[in-house]
Amino acid sequence: MRKRKAYIGFIAPGFLIYTIFMIVPIICAVYFSFFEWSGIGDMKFIGLDNFRKLMFDPRMSKIFFNALGNNIKYLVCVLLVITPLQIFFAYMIYIKIKFHKYIRMMLFLPYVISTSIVGFFAIIMLDPNIGVLNEIVGSLFGNQAKSAWLGNPDLVFKIFVMVVIWQCIGSGMMIFYADMQEIPEEIIEASIIDGASGWKRFRYVVLPSLSASMSTNITLSVIYALTMFDIPYILVGPQGGVNNKIDFVNMVFYRYAFGGTYFGETSIGFGSSISVAMFLIILTFSLVTTKLLKRKKD
Repeated sequence: MRKRKAYIGFIAPGFLIYTIFMIVPIICAVYFSFFEWSGIGDMKFIGLDNFRKLMFDPRMSKIFFNALGNNIKYLVCVLLVITPLQIFFAYMIYIKIKFHKYIRMMLFLPYVISTSIVGFFAIIMLDPNIGVLNEIVGSLFGNQAKSAWLGNPDLVFKIFVMVVIWQCIGSGMMIFYADMQEIPEEIIEASIIDGASGWKRFRYVVLPSLSASMSTNITLSVIYALTMFDIPYILVGPQGGVNNKIDFVNMVFYRYAFGGTYFGETSIGFGSSISVAMFLIILTFSLVTTKLLKRKKD
C-alpha cells in the first residue's frame, strides 16, 4: 500500500498538468462546438449546426475539404518522399561514408532551429525583390527568369515540401540511425561472408530491422502532417497562399476561431467544430496506421 502511494506521488503532478492542458481543453472544445459563440458574451446553443455548416455549406465545406486535401497530399509526400530520404541518409551515415559526421550534423542542425527562423531563412531565399534565389537566377539567366516563387500556384506546394524536408529530415533520420545501430555486428558480418552486396545487406538485413523505428516515424509523421500549421503560415500567411494551395486545416481553424473570417467576426463555436472534426480524423488515421503497422510486424 505504501509503495502504491509513492507511485501516485510521482504520477500525480504529470497527470494533473496533462489533464489541465490537454484533457480539459479537448472537453471544452467539444462543448463549445455545439454553440454559436464569439468568445465573449452570451452563448447560443445550436446543436450540430456548426458541423453541418462545416461539412455541407457550399462555402465552408469547399474551404475545409480543400485544406484537408492539402493535409493528405502532404502526408503522401511524407510517406513517399521524406521517409525514404530519411532511411537513405540514415543508412549512408550507418555505413560511414566519407564525411558522414559532417553530413549527420548538417542534416540534423535545421531540426533544432526554431521553425520561425527556418521560415525566415526560406523567405530570405525566395523573396521576389531581395531573395537570394532570384539574384542567382537573374545573374545566370537574366531578369526575365526571376519569379515570385511563393506566389506561383504551380510551385508553392513543392517549395513548401522542400522547406519541410530541409527542416525535418534530420529527426526521422536519427531515429532510423539509432535503430540501425542496434543491429548485431554478427548479422552484418555473416551477410558479408555470405557474399551479400551492399544493396542486398540493406534490403534483407537492415530494412527488416527497422520495424520499430518505422512504426514510430510513420505514426509521428501522420500526426505532424495532419496538424501542419507553422511553416505554411510563415511562408504565405494565414490565408494559405495563392488559390489556397498550401492551406491546411489548422490554418482554417485559426482564421475562423481567431481571425475574423467567419462572416467578419470570430467564432469560437465554429472554430471548435473544426478542431473536433480534425481530432476525430487524426485519431482515425492514427488508429488505422497503428493497426496496419502492427499487422505487418506480426
